[in-house]
Amino acid sequence: MPDPVYPLGPAMVGTALRRAGHDVRWFDALRHAEPAPALAEAIGSSDPEVVLLSIRNIDNAAFPSPSRHFEDHLELARTVREETRAPLVLGGSAFSLMPEAFLAYLGADAGAVGEGEVAAVDILARLSRGEALPRVISTSRLAPPFVVPDRDLFDAAWYYRNGGLANVQTKRGCALECVYCTYPMLEGKSIRAVEPGAVVDELAAIRASGIGHVFIVDAVFNRPEAHAAAICEEILRRGLEISFTGYFVPRGDLPELPALLKRAGCAAVELGTDSLSDPVLERLAKGFTAAEAIDYSRRLAAVGIKQCHNLIFGCPGETDATIMESTACMDALSPTAVIAMIGLRVFPGTPLWRMGGGEAVVGPADPTALLEPTFFLEEAVAETLVAEVAKLVDERPNWICPGLGRRYNPRYLERLRRRHKGLLWTIYGAGGESE
Repeated sequence: MPDPVYPLGPAMVGTALRRAGHDVRWFDALRHAEPAPALAEAIGSSDPEVVLLSIRNIDNAAFPSPSRHFEDHLELARTVREETRAPLVLGGSAFSLMPEAFLAYLGADAGAVGEGEVAAVDILARLSRGEALPRVISTSRLAPPFVVPDRDLFDAAWYYRNGGLANVQTKRGCALECVYCTYPMLEGKSIRAVEPGAVVDELAAIRASGIGHVFIVDAVFNRPEAHAAAICEEILRRGLEISFTGYFVPRGDLPELPALLKRAGCAAVELGTDSLSDPVLERLAKGFTAAEAIDYSRRLAAVGIKQCHNLIFGCPGETDATIMESTACMDALSPTAVIAMIGLRVFPGTPLWRMGGGEAVVGPADPTALLEPTFFLEEAVAETLVAEVAKLVDERPNWICPGLGRRYNPRYLERLRRRHKGLLWTIYGAGGESE
């Protein structure tokens, strides 16, 4: 939700395997109303040597109504076991966060923690030599340029019709220190950036295929700012007409970047603001102040870039006063949309997990317990937080709350998608249309 996302990671893995000389067949569970029977048929017709299962997300991180995804993976894993004796190997960002939990829950033979392009080729090489697979395979970090995916592995046109966006990665790694974030664990803290010309080569190929909207999936696109600016300049130099967006931190030191983004085709940005109260921002280790976030938002608005601010209520240090402070500042900014989340999803290994005593539950007797969605809510506001956020959202037509289902109705969003490419929140600005 709200859209199907082209499986960029598995496509990169499949491309790496192809280039290593392997015969690759991909099964896209999202394309089937009942994936298990279709998967059984695919396995029966291909007789695989190994089955790789990519797990992207554990859940939707939306309190108080989290949607768990790993139960769907269990059905797929059982089907693999029933249809073939080939080893079942797990990977993907979700698996990398909780490898032992997923191995136990899904009963897999092995798993790859880290960048799958390296691990998958290594796994096939080990099997070809008759070697047993280690239970967990950890891979070194890839240097850029990363594998440019063969987009025929999955139906890119279908994803564009139904999801409104293609996706591109221009760098890996995140040097920010937000206490709840998993990006530094998954990609490392050092930035590994693809050369701007290679990024625009990929964008041009996507545009030539008839796709006009792209989401840049970097942890943060405008860090470092010089890399983002160089990509924009290369887009302009080539005269490439494409609309793009991405995740941004609401702080910047290059005064010319917002205007440059706009000229290059950046139509909208998603800002990881979280709060507009300094005590909360400091506890979250966001690396910017409320004043800096407000200034950056105004600079983007001045050049006509639509914005969606992500707010998280109930963070460490939250009080009724900080909630009202964030809300008042956001009302003054009047962005196109606000996504309001309640509480922080706690993932093992993050600073937030350690702050909450997570060290005490390392290696629990039942590792699958870590899969259950766990949230942090500041005790001072926990009792009334859900009702308070519901009221704030209901009073503001441009606010969206996935955890409460506010302006997040699947049928409503599906109707919007039939008529709109790009990000759906960009048409929520004046209240969108009625659900």
